[in-house]
Amino acid sequence: MEKISPYQLGVMIIMFEIGSSPLFLLASEAKRDAWISVLIAMACGMLLLVLVTLPIQRREPDLNLIDLFFRYGGKWAGHLFAWPYVIYFMYKSVRNVREFGDLMNLYLLPHSPLVVVIIIIMLLSAYAVYQGVEVFCRTTQVLLPVITVIYFLLLFLLVIIGDIQPSSLLPIMEDGIRPVVAAALPEVVSFPFGEMVLFLMYWRFVNRPKKVLPATLIAYSLAGFFLVFTNALILSILGPEMASIGGIPLMIVASLIRITQFVERMDPFVALLLFIGVWVKQTAYYFGAAMALASIFKTTYKRMTLPAGIVIFAGSLMFSSFMEQIRFGFEFNIKYHFPIFQIVLPSLLLLLMIIRRKRKTGELNSG
Repeated sequence: MEKISPYQLGVMIIMFEIGSSPLFLLASEAKRDAWISVLIAMACGMLLLVLVTLPIQRREPDLNLIDLFFRYGGKWAGHLFAWPYVIYFMYKSVRNVREFGDLMNLYLLPHSPLVVVIIIIMLLSAYAVYQGVEVFCRTTQVLLPVITVIYFLLLFLLVIIGDIQPSSLLPIMEDGIRPVVAAALPEVVSFPFGEMVLFLMYWRFVNRPKKVLPATLIAYSLAGFFLVFTNALILSILGPEMASIGGIPLMIVASLIRITQFVERMDPFVALLLFIGVWVKQTAYYFGAAMALASIFKTTYKRMTLPAGIVIFAGSLMFSSFMEQIRFGFEFNIKYHFPIFQIVLPSLLLLLMIIRRKRKTGELNSG
């Protein structure tokens, strides 16, 4: 079986969690306290990791999520829970593919047919999936320094031009803590912090299982604090009203950067951040769907690359517009559907694993 190092796992988690999230204002309902909502959601996601997701991995480090459903639920229950996760992983990939295609049309290739853009991104992702986990993780290693340099450059230029106004974040929690918590739960937990459930498909590839816990928590924390910081940065520059209008707030922030005739038009760099983040995330979910199908049909994920890719490609063309898939996602998926896969089913699986372990221990002691 392929193996990746704890460092590669950490890099992949950072790239996955960051994705395109820093470009948007998360928890915009909390207005100037949105960054606090992100911090609360991050803490809830950490609890979910420590109390549910990682304990599942620790008990069965060599199995992925789908294999666990079959081992502890049997054949019929295994299929009952495995197929919804295939749909979940595919749907998450579909949304990212469509987001990539629509934003590419919007910012870089306005005259290119959407279907052509989607075919290109799907071919790139399919190639990464077919090449294997090791190649995909090495790709994220190459891309992480790129996005790090771009984010650092943007921050440096924003400091130079003096557009950062921390006073825009004050007063803190003027309307109390309830709106702040309401904006965090469940929306920001579902996206992006609860998405760590996907790594129940990847943790088994780590060559040092004992390092999974520290590598995961460190990478998750780094990505989480970065998202808190970027949310606060967007608010301190644009203010809560302008940041909540719509579009991509960080793109607006980048368009404000003007230093005589030397530096201007930074928005292409923000577009690059967007495309890298969305590609990594949609490929990770594509990989998850292929691995889930492989576990169901007892084959290799490479053989499932084409079938999974065809479904994802077809699904990405089902939405009539970019705004339709955004509205559907935020009004229904994040609030009602995603928590089932990120919280409810993993919790039930962990409970089943504990019960089975105690029953087995009791039988051994009685014997």
